[in-house]
Amino acid sequence: MELGVVERETGKREEPLWVHRFDIPGVAGAIPEARRRISAAAASLGLEGTALFELLFAVGEALTNAVKHGSPRGELDRVYVAVGVCSGGVAVQISDQGQGFADTPACHPDAMASTGRGIPFMRSLSDEFRFDCAEGGTRVLLVKLLDE
Repeated sequence: MELGVVERETGKREEPLWVHRFDIPGVAGAIPEARRRISAAAASLGLEGTALFELLFAVGEALTNAVKHGSPRGELDRVYVAVGVCSGGVAVQISDQGQGFADTPACHPDAMASTGRGIPFMRSLSDEFRFDCAEGGTRVLLVKLLDE
């Protein structure tokens, strides 16, 4: 999965101006610091207000899934984060070390279900959402574009 932002005018993927990479242990207690780091990178581009909130909500869902479902050994597993800042927006890739999953009915939960809304939230709150499951983990790409 390429880390970048698709330009609205040309439809071509814009390479990041810079990328901030870091990893966290596969435990819930590490999520708030990861969100703060992503927030700082997005804010440096000028992403703010509703757009920043939506990105951070989607990122929180992706990080939670990576910890809960993609880190079976807990603190021994790592969740990898890459934040690509482009002139047109922010791309965040989150990778884990779990077994992955398929785009199944679990990705489209019953309206009355108490869990399972993470993927639909990520899809609706991002301007681009992709995931890739392979042996060795799942990668999620979330892109939030700057307002025109």
